[in-house]
Amino acid sequence: MRILLISLIVLVLVSCGQQKSAETYFEQGAQYFEQGQYDKAIEMYQHGVKIAPKSAPGYNLLGMAYRFKFKQTGDQQWLEKEIESLEKAIECDPGFWAALINLGATYYYSGKKGKAVPYLKHALEVYPEHPEAEEIRKMINEVENTE
Repeated sequence: MRILLISLIVLVLVSCGQQKSAETYFEQGAQYFEQGQYDKAIEMYQHGVKIAPKSAPGYNLLGMAYRFKFKQTGDQQWLEKEIESLEKAIECDPGFWAALINLGATYYYSGKKGKAVPYLKHALEVYPEHPEAEEIRKMINEVENTE
């Protein structure tokens, strides 16, 4: 009986050590993303956020994979999933500037410019020295000057 118990403990420890980390999934997703294999990237990112459900970077990566899938297919469901993932990233970390800019850009370029402004403004509050800050300010000014 004792040998069986020890064997079970060893089996559990070994199998736990073989589990992939969220970071591993995110890295694999990034490799697929770079290769233009968006379905596989999405799958890896989904596994990653399942393991790390509070990962703002993970949801941001997933959102970007959905964005590229939308561009590839034109299917609105991917745009909706992109927005949902980016919102989740911001929910996990309200100051995560990459997701703020990405969601702002998504709204801006999908014609919902008024919805873009709060995200873009907040992104500049968090990261005022962003390399594209001037371009982001132009987007904000364009919307505010036409309302």
